[in-house]
Amino acid sequence: MRADTVLAVALLAAAAPSAHAWCVSNELKVRSVRVDQDDHPERERQGREKRVTLGPGEKACCKVKDLDCNPLRRVDSYVQLTIRVPGEPVYECGYPAGAEPGVTITGGSNARIVENPRYPKRSTIPYLLRIRTQDNHDSTGPAGLPCPPAKKKGPP
Repeated sequence: MRADTVLAVALLAAAAPSAHAWCVSNELKVRSVRVDQDDHPERERQGREKRVTLGPGEKACCKVKDLDCNPLRRVDSYVQLTIRVPGEPVYECGYPAGAEPGVTITGGSNARIVENPRYPKRSTIPYLLRIRTQDNHDSTGPAGLPCPPAKKKGPP
C-alpha cells in the first residue's frame, strides 16, 4: 500500500465519530467510584441501565446505539447519572453544581472524577467532577465541580 493511501486512511479513521455515547472515568488513585444511570424511560428496559463500580483507573462507556444506556441513541441527548465516591465519608458529584448526587450529561460526554489539586491547602473537597461534551467543550470550567460529602439525612 502506498504511503499517501495509508495516511489518508489514518486521517479518516481519526476523524470518524466516536463509537461511545458517554464514558465515566475514575482517575482517583485509591477510592472507587459508583455510577448509576437513572431508571430507563421505557418500562420494558428498566433494570438494564448502566450500573457499575469503577476501581481506580477504570472506565465505563456506553455505545451510541445502545438503547439500554443511551435511550435516544444520539450523542446530543441527555443522560441522567448518579455518581458517588463510596467509603467514609461518601462524596457525591453533581452537575449542574448543587445537583448532587445527580449528574446530567449529553450522550456524547466524557465525565472524569479526579483528585482536587487544591486539596487540602486551599479546598476542603478532595475530589472533582470534570465533563467534556461531544464537541470537546469543557462543561465544568477550569476548576471543575467539587464532589462534596453526602448530606446526612436527619430523622423524618
